[in-house]
Amino acid sequence: MGNGINSGTVGRKLADSRYSKFILYVSFVVSIFFIILNGVISRRFGMTSFSIGKMSIPTSGISGCVQAISVAACFVMVMSDYKRGAILSMFSLLFSVFGIMQGILKSGSMASLPGLVNCLLYAVLIIVMYKQLKASDYTAATDAATGLPNRYGFERELENRLHSQERGYVVYLHVGGFQDLNVNLGRKYGNQILREVSERIGSVMGNKGEVFKIEGAEFAMILPEGVDYSGMILDMVERIEKPIEVTKNGVAVNCYVKADAGVMDLYDRELSADEIMLYTDIAMNYAVNSSETKLCTYNEDLKKQVARETEIEQLIKEGLREDYFYLQYQPQYIMDGKKLRGFEALVRMKLPDGSIVSPGEFIPVAENSDLIVDIDRYVRRRAMNEFKEVCHDAPDGFAISVNVSAKEISNPTFAEEIITDIHEIGFPAQCLEIEITEYSFAQSVETTISNIKELREHNIKIAVDDFGTGYTSLAQLLNLPVTLLKIDKSLIDNIESSEMNRDFVKTVIYMGHLMACEVISEGVEEESQLRLLNQFDCDFIQGYVWSRPLEYAVALGMCRSKERVRVS
Repeated sequence: MGNGINSGTVGRKLADSRYSKFILYVSFVVSIFFIILNGVISRRFGMTSFSIGKMSIPTSGISGCVQAISVAACFVMVMSDYKRGAILSMFSLLFSVFGIMQGILKSGSMASLPGLVNCLLYAVLIIVMYKQLKASDYTAATDAATGLPNRYGFERELENRLHSQERGYVVYLHVGGFQDLNVNLGRKYGNQILREVSERIGSVMGNKGEVFKIEGAEFAMILPEGVDYSGMILDMVERIEKPIEVTKNGVAVNCYVKADAGVMDLYDRELSADEIMLYTDIAMNYAVNSSETKLCTYNEDLKKQVARETEIEQLIKEGLREDYFYLQYQPQYIMDGKKLRGFEALVRMKLPDGSIVSPGEFIPVAENSDLIVDIDRYVRRRAMNEFKEVCHDAPDGFAISVNVSAKEISNPTFAEEIITDIHEIGFPAQCLEIEITEYSFAQSVETTISNIKELREHNIKIAVDDFGTGYTSLAQLLNLPVTLLKIDKSLIDNIESSEMNRDFVKTVIYMGHLMACEVISEGVEEESQLRLLNQFDCDFIQGYVWSRPLEYAVALGMCRSKERVRVS
């Protein structure tokens, strides 16, 4: 069995070689040449012997060696391409059998009978080898869970399409939420879900293309030119996202997954298979991370965007190393009396040539990598250092607010790191406010909650940023020691024109007070918005109506004025 596996592996390596067709046809020519040579030797020399010095070599021995070379070429043909190779090998062996039979009939001698038997035995071995390589190829190129061709099969088919100059589309489809279902239900049910997804993909695609299960919860498709891939994929996504029912312990469970897809048009013959797979993967990841689309096509615009994001990522790394970052501070005011409550620290990037990189550019790039954690740490430590002395002299309730990513607060060591920074810098813990988004509760909920509780035990404030735009469970919030709810700017923008927005904001403020939280509204830009928020008993506001973000020196000067008074 071990030898069979090894021969299958060697066969796949040879078949995947870029020279496989060349090897196939050269081997066929070699085989035919030596068969003809064998026939010439047999006819001309018959049963005579060759003498080399004192040694005598019978013609039958030379004929056997020539036949062995011909058969070896047949085996190479099968290993280079088991389908075409088996056909060409059988042709060669039958051609050899025909020659031997003709010689026997003409001479009336059975001296060549061993050669005839050998040819028939070799033909049987070729058939066995063909079947073994076929089975090995199927196993190597098939996903066990779904029965679909796997990544190996996909890459091989893509290479074939490129070599044959076929046009079409490559699609990657990502199934989101599968990992959680796999962990919660078990691998058996995870495989059942994947099979159902693959069946739904097949039901939409029909015979219009090929489907592959490439890895994890990702599928690939190769579609021919002219197919309405956009309509097909969106229909596919819609079907995949419908409930998938599995029965566990006699109970029917509805499972839900998400689906997002990326497409690459096989328009550029200069692209390699690796480049096409890379670009398709990039398009798929954009769809996964987008809140606006389920399908993203790789094109020149996306190519430029990827190049720009790669450049931004390098600038972030360089900026952290060379100190391109600095902070501005957005004042937060008490509604009653326009007293300064504190500041939200906002990170900015300025390059050595004086140009500014917008946070709208570098923050999303950082959030897609671990760089956001490094930026958060930079902002936190710099803000604490810059306002350390101010906070020691500030009245109760003064706050320096810093944003923390979901990645960071879901880290088990996060609270410990914050407390260490506070002690090392000498910053008063009661003046630090950690802002988390509602999305933070979607990642490692238990760890996030544990960190929040530990921070509150050290008198550090906790604010829930962009409240009302996410999916936070109210039951979770009621059981958490949150100190501040921040109403997102998008809800404030239409507060005058939309009765629904007004009612919602009013309800959030009321609910926050019921939870013993204070409430701040972000992005307040109009006096009319200010009047409504005052009527709704909002505690604090921040926004252009009273102040834009300030440079550090200006913010520091404001703190030293009488405006800094804060009533607890």
